Amino acid sequence: MGMYNYTSDIETKFIEVQVPEIIKNSETLEEAIKKSDELCILTQDRPTYGLDEVVTEMWNEHWSKYNMGGC
Repeated sequence: MGMYNYTSDIETKFIEVQVPEIIKNSETLEEAIKKSDELCILTQDRPTYGLDEVVTEMWNEHWSKYNMGGC
């Protein structure tokens, strides 16, 4: 596996697995963004540009299920 594939796998796991868990365990959107930023910096050692937008979008999608009665 090349370095690009390794990095891509880490990013995919972060966005698809770790961020949703952070969202489920956060009281507010701001808390979810802060935790995601911190974890991203620690695990990926790269800037978090645009991560707040990704987390916000995922937050809205996740919690809309509960706000709309599961529809």
